[in-house]
Amino acid sequence: MTMLFELPSFKHVTGKSVPEVLSLLNQYGAKAKIIAGGTDLLGLMKDRVAGPMLAIPEVLVNIKKLPQADRITYEEEMGLQIGAAVTLDQLGKNEIVKQKYVILSQAARQVGTTPLRNMGTIGGNICQRPRCLYFRHPFFVCFKKGGSQCYAVTGEHRDHSAILKTGKCIMAHPSDMAPPLIALRAKAIIAGSGRERELNLSEFFLGPNEINETVLQPGEFIRAFQVPKQNSRNLQHFIKFRIRKSSDFAIASVSVVANVVNEICRDAKIVLGGVAPFPYMADAAAEIVRGKRLNEEVISRAAEASMAEARPLPMNRYKVDLTKVLVKRVLMSIADQASVA
Repeated sequence: MTMLFELPSFKHVTGKSVPEVLSLLNQYGAKAKIIAGGTDLLGLMKDRVAGPMLAIPEVLVNIKKLPQADRITYEEEMGLQIGAAVTLDQLGKNEIVKQKYVILSQAARQVGTTPLRNMGTIGGNICQRPRCLYFRHPFFVCFKKGGSQCYAVTGEHRDHSAILKTGKCIMAHPSDMAPPLIALRAKAIIAGSGRERELNLSEFFLGPNEINETVLQPGEFIRAFQVPKQNSRNLQHFIKFRIRKSSDFAIASVSVVANVVNEICRDAKIVLGGVAPFPYMADAAAEIVRGKRLNEEVISRAAEASMAEARPLPMNRYKVDLTKVLVKRVLMSIADQASVA
């Protein structure tokens, strides 16, 4: 009899080059999954999370030995490149990141606990699966596993379900790192058979009517993230609300990168986490602050606009007002930064 929380049997192989990793993925096909930190994947395997469209992997292909996989590099013209196996602890402590991309450092330092940040990687954080308790429970074959329904709609949906852009699934995307990367206009560098492609991270995530959360095809994996050089006038801030401040996933988060000149917001990216099935770009809110001085009235209007499309369920209505407050706080922080710049 299999013990509860015991990992099922699997084969572990290490790819030391991109072609070798791709060859291993091609060799093992649907049986294989990419692993780096494994903080999400191994938990899913231990809990026997599986269904008609979700098999427990039999082969784990380790990418931590790939050249540059665990490196953070910066070039003045190209900007920042972050290997997919860079840990969240590395990212949070890196001096270049703290100086030029502080929003990434702010977000990374708020993910999980210290041990999890030491193990968890940026690639894994972007590609992690839903936190919904029905998805995580082995006895519920929900839509994301290939079942016919989303149990959260009529069941428990208080904390980790969406209030925006829901569909067949109402999961809220759990990544803390995706919203700030999108706000910085980052791209994912995706390795695949015979080619490598770059994709805006804003286009990387799928909607609520898809089984998978990302556009990654079988045999593909994220090799790195490219973050463009930031204008010296770009002001950045990340804020996150969670139940247990020490370790929990976001109930809601807000990432803002704003270009401010003489206290006038010339441009802004406002991206919300924890409230939609994918990182949600609050374009209506960004449009309100664009070309304006960030005063209390403008900020309040932007906060209202950020939730204009919200369609909450009975248990998570509180997230609407909560997110408005977070948007206000982030924009006030940007205004404060602009006043002393």
